[in-house]
Amino acid sequence: MTVTDLHRTVPALDARVQRSISLALVIALLLAGTALAAVLVGRNAFDTAVLAIVVAIGAAVAIALAVHRPVLFPFLAYIAAVPFDNLLQTGGGTVTKFLGAASAIAFLLVMLDRRRTIAPPIAIVGWAAFLVWSVASLTWANDPAFGSQALLQVCELFVLCAIAATLRVRVAEIKPMMLAAVVGGVASSLYGIYMFHSGHITQSDALSQRLSISLGSRSFINADHFAGALVFPLAIALTGFLRLRGWGRVASGSAFLLMLGGVLVSATRGSLVAVGVMAIYLGIVERRRLQLLILGAIGLAASAAMPNIWLRFLDPEQGGFGGRLGIWKIAAVAFREHWLVGAGTGNFRLAYSDAYLAVGQPGYFYHRWMEDSHNLIVNTSVELGVIGVVIILVAWVLQFRTTIRIPRRSSFGAVRTAIETGTIGLFVVAMSVDLMWYKYLWIAFMLAVLARNAYASETTSATT
Repeated sequence: MTVTDLHRTVPALDARVQRSISLALVIALLLAGTALAAVLVGRNAFDTAVLAIVVAIGAAVAIALAVHRPVLFPFLAYIAAVPFDNLLQTGGGTVTKFLGAASAIAFLLVMLDRRRTIAPPIAIVGWAAFLVWSVASLTWANDPAFGSQALLQVCELFVLCAIAATLRVRVAEIKPMMLAAVVGGVASSLYGIYMFHSGHITQSDALSQRLSISLGSRSFINADHFAGALVFPLAIALTGFLRLRGWGRVASGSAFLLMLGGVLVSATRGSLVAVGVMAIYLGIVERRRLQLLILGAIGLAASAAMPNIWLRFLDPEQGGFGGRLGIWKIAAVAFREHWLVGAGTGNFRLAYSDAYLAVGQPGYFYHRWMEDSHNLIVNTSVELGVIGVVIILVAWVLQFRTTIRIPRRSSFGAVRTAIETGTIGLFVVAMSVDLMWYKYLWIAFMLAVLARNAYASETTSATT
C-alpha cells in the first residue's frame, strides 16, 4: 500500500465529529479539573468550583485551537514557554516536554488527515548523522551512562524537528510562530529583570552581580542559558525593527530593548557578543545601518542602569574568557588522547579529569577537577573526535542554508533574514556555553525548516 492509498483510507474528520470530540474532551477536562481542584484546595467548595471553571475555560480554548488550528496550537504555547523551561517542572518532566509531545502529535495528525507533507531539507540529514555518530560513540565510551540522558533529550528534540521538517505549512502560519518566540522572550526578560531587582543575584560585590533564578533544587535557570534563550527572539525583533513600518517598528524596537535588558541583568558576555555579531550581520545584509546605530545607541544608554556586564568585560579576574581558556587548554590535552573518534558522548568530564591530572601545572589548578567544556567545538572534539567536529560543522552550515531559497527582498524575506541572523547568534553563544541539548536552540532549527517548507509550498502552489 502506498502513502497515497493510506491517505485515501483515512477520511477527513467531519465537522460534527470534531464538535463532538471537542465537547467530550471539555467534559473530561472539566471533571479532571474538578478533581484536581478538590485535591489542591481541600474542602472549600467555592474555591474548588472557581478553579474547575478556570480549567474548563482554558481547556475549551485550547481544544478549539487544537481542532481548528492544529499546526499553531499547541506549538505556539511550546515556543513561548521554552524560555521558562527549567521553571516548569512536573513529576514526569517539564511542561514544555509535554507541549512538545503534543505538538508532534498535532503535526502527525495534520499530515495524516490533510495530507500536508513535504520532502524535508538536507539539514535534517546533517543532524541525523550527528546523532548516529553520537549514539555509536557510546560503544567505546568509558561510561555510556554519562551521555545517555542528554543524548535522549537531543533525540527527542530531533524527532520533533524532523516531524516539523516534513510538514507542509502556510506562510500565514509562520509569522504567529515568530511572534510567539518574541512574546516568550519578552515575558522571560521581564521576569528576569523583576527577579534581579527583587534581589535574586549571585554575588553582592559590584563586579559580580548578575541574575540568579532558583525556585528550588530542580527549578532554576542558569544565567548563561537565560540570556542564550533570548538570542533568537532578539534576532526576530531586530529584523522586525529594520523591516517593518509604523507601529510594527515601534513594537519590534521596544521588544528588542526589553529583551536586551534581560541580557544585561544576566551579565552574560557571550550573549551580548552574539547580539553585536547579529547587528553586524544585519548591517551587511539589510544595509539599514542608521537605524541599527540609533537602536544600538539607545541600548547602550539603557545599559548604564546595569553596568555590571561591562565591568565583567574589564575585570582582570574575568580574563581568559571567564576562565574558559584554562578549561580549553586542558581539553586540548584530552583531545590529543581521543583525537579521531573521541571519548564518547557525555564523557567530556571524564576525559577532562584525566587530562587535568596529567597536566601537572600549577597554573591550571584554579579550575575544578571536573568541568564542562563551555564550547561547542571543544566539547565535540573531545567527545566525538575530528569526525564528530566535521559532522557537526557541516550540520550547522546546512542549517544556516535552510532558508537560502527564500528571496531576501520578497515579502517573506524578513523571515529568512531573522532566522539566519538568529542562527549566527546561537552559534556565537555556542562558543561559550554547551547548548546542543537545550530546547531554545532546536526551536530556532524548527522555525527554519518550517519557514523553508512554507515558502516551498507557496511556490509549488503558484506554479501548479
